[in-house]
Amino acid sequence: MYKMTKDDFVFEVKEELCCYEEIGDKGAQRWEQGFEKWLSEHPMTSFRLDDESDVFEIADEYVEAVETKNETNYWKNFKI
Repeated sequence: MYKMTKDDFVFEVKEELCCYEEIGDKGAQRWEQGFEKWLSEHPMTSFRLDDESDVFEIADEYVEAVETKNETNYWKNFKI
């Protein structure tokens, strides 16, 4: 398990999302906006992840949500 700051967490997820052609920089920015909204409702100062695969899972789930036009449920069920 490792601990990340909010900025590091956001950077890592956005970097992973930018690797997906269908998401790109604009989609990564949209994820960040959604995350900021989610965070305003679920205040956290640091993020504990089991390992780096958690970042990949978060990104993969977002890509699937975008592809299925289901971003609302992604954020409703989002957990760290």
